[in-house]
Amino acid sequence: MYASPNRRVVSHAVPMVGYLRGAALRSPLDLSFSFASEQVIDTLARSAGIDPLIFRRNNIADPRWLGVLNAAAAAAGVSSGLPRPSPRSGDIATGWGIGLGTHHVSYGAAVAEIEVNRRTGAIVAKRLCGALDAGLAVNPALVENQIVGQMVQATSRVLKEEVIFDRSNVTSVDWASYPILRFAEHPDVVPVVVQRMEEPSTGAGEEVMGATAAAIANAFFDATGVRLYQYPMTPPRVLAALAANRT
Repeated sequence: MYASPNRRVVSHAVPMVGYLRGAALRSPLDLSFSFASEQVIDTLARSAGIDPLIFRRNNIADPRWLGVLNAAAAAAGVSSGLPRPSPRSGDIATGWGIGLGTHHVSYGAAVAEIEVNRRTGAIVAKRLCGALDAGLAVNPALVENQIVGQMVQATSRVLKEEVIFDRSNVTSVDWASYPILRFAEHPDVVPVVVQRMEEPSTGAGEEVMGATAAAIANAFFDATGVRLYQYPMTPPRVLAALAANRT
């Protein structure tokens, strides 16, 4: 995503034989990748005293990554930079965040507006804007539907969903022990298809999920001044992070 003259990627395979049974999961690794790497990018931007959106623009060389970044920002109405965070006093704080992500070869970007209840630890995703460049979109309306589904599911996973297990088996076996996002918690989602008539059609089923997770994580820091390095970002983890920051 970024023009870096020095880059080294180290990957480790984790053997699953004899451990937990694996099964299909939509966008299995992408949330973790973007959740980590895009928080690093935000940290670099803030350390340099540069708006996170502008910092990304300054360090992206690929026009397609720049295209989805600008499209998501325009949809959110933050084209010239993210709004300043709300005052960090009172129970409710508002934050904005941005993130990039992919799955295989397509390009995804997201902007998130969230509210954090500092008393209860609850995070509410209020509005999400997602942009996807999947090359030639033969059916743009269908791609828009995919973007909405991706962003809602990513919100559920980054805020609520967690597989819990002990030494013998999975213990999160019902909707109480494995909660998911409910209709009443559904964020307002604005999908944007970045049409590339000259490019071949590529994937449009998972590419905005990582970007969404990253945007929500960065919005949490914007609202609270605290980083969360583990998801789901559940109320107990939020309260623990806020308490640790105070001490």
